[in-house]
Amino acid sequence: MADIYKGWTISHEYPPIPIRTHDWVATGPNYDASYEGEEDGFVSNGEMVHAATREALITEIDNYIEEHAA
Repeated sequence: MADIYKGWTISHEYPPIPIRTHDWVATGPNYDASYEGEEDGFVSNGEMVHAATREALITEIDNYIEEHAA
């Protein structure tokens, strides 16, 4: 299930790994990625955050927005 917070798309992913720090992911409204060739692979503009809980993810989104405010 995905929802929106301040324009960011939030989703809960449960990858089959024992590390739970990336279970929640949010992608910013201006997120962009492109393939830069075999050496560099996919490169993004970094507008994505991860966290262990939804509450921590909201904090990460707020921090990202504050740090990157124009």
